[in-house]
Amino acid sequence: MRLSLILFGVICFGAFATQAQENSGRLSVSPSATPTNAAPTNPALQPVAKAPEPTSNVVDAPLPEIANQPKVITPSQTSSPDGPKGPRDGHWYASIGAGAMVQQFTENGTATAKGQIPLDQGDNGQLGTYICVKGGYDFAVRDVQLAFGSPIPMRTGMELEFIYLGSYEKLDLSPTSTGTGNTGDQVLPSVGTETYNLNVYNVNLNGLVKFEDLPVTPYFGGGVGCAVLYSTNHKMQVDGIDATGNPVSYETALGSANNVCLSLQAIVGLERKIYENLSLFIEYKFLAFMDVQFNYGNESTTTTPPVAGGASSSNDFMAQQIISSGLKWSF
Repeated sequence: MRLSLILFGVICFGAFATQAQENSGRLSVSPSATPTNAAPTNPALQPVAKAPEPTSNVVDAPLPEIANQPKVITPSQTSSPDGPKGPRDGHWYASIGAGAMVQQFTENGTATAKGQIPLDQGDNGQLGTYICVKGGYDFAVRDVQLAFGSPIPMRTGMELEFIYLGSYEKLDLSPTSTGTGNTGDQVLPSVGTETYNLNVYNVNLNGLVKFEDLPVTPYFGGGVGCAVLYSTNHKMQVDGIDATGNPVSYETALGSANNVCLSLQAIVGLERKIYENLSLFIEYKFLAFMDVQFNYGNESTTTTPPVAGGASSSNDFMAQQIISSGLKWSF
């Protein structure tokens, strides 16, 4: 009976071990093996591998280093808060000015009463009125290397200028030792005066050079143009001794004349910005009218009997020294 129980237990234990070994064999199937009866996989539902990001040889600098880098400004740009059209760029402008003619003189000037000897003209000491209106363009600032020193920021400009000049002329008249005007060597004392009202309308094209980046901008230049001169109420009054020592006394009739001539001028000035695009300027000008000719009539002027006739005058040039100031608006 005991032997039967032992045999029964051995048989049960062997059966249990065999079943456990079969179950263990079924669970140890490799996960890479796909069952023959498994459903097909949908590619759209499968995860897509991310493509590798492109690489670059440029290494980004840290933000603090970028912030501290100096700004590079090209010649066509500006560092001003005015934007792309800064004070160093080219711009148009218009200006108006006024001043006075402080001195006038003539070169080889003579005045001649018809039928009388020529007399030398002296300088005019009367103040004259000067008014100008200008429009022009200032080109962009450029650093110019001169023969010595470091580059200098300079600007060039072109302008068209309209001038009015008015004065009351009072000239001393004197004969020369030869009695032929300025061709003589010795000038005798004044024997009379020449008076007339002068009105000049002048148009000039000027070129300027300006020195920038200074508290006050100095500039210089010159111009060429055309002038129309009107002389009215002309009169010569002579009472003295002529070049030969003989007494002479006569006067001419009132007359008027006009002349068109070439004008040349030299300019020196200072400019100062006072508000945004508004500047104040002051200028000195040497303005010359070339070869001025006036003819006040052809009637003879005689002393016996006294007849007030015509006269004429001529010179190589009539020059004015002018001081003026005004306002300039840039846009």
